[in-house]
Amino acid sequence: MNICNHGVYFATDQSVPKGVMIQVHLKMPREVVGDDVAEWCFTGRVAHVEPLGAASDKSGVGVQFLYYEVPRASF
Repeated sequence: MNICNHGVYFATDQSVPKGVMIQVHLKMPREVVGDDVAEWCFTGRVAHVEPLGAASDKSGVGVQFLYYEVPRASF
């Protein structure tokens, strides 16, 4: 998996069509966010899908982030 502030790229054996909207849930480490956060929810659009070789049933999927939600701390 590769992740940056604009999107994420990952391998999957699931069929994911280009253009579809998906949600990606990531647990962000304390070193990145400075606090304990359970899970961030990113919503994005599948920008590209490519086969990962003839010997693999997996595809590489690139998702462009559109927005994200950070859970509020519970008091």
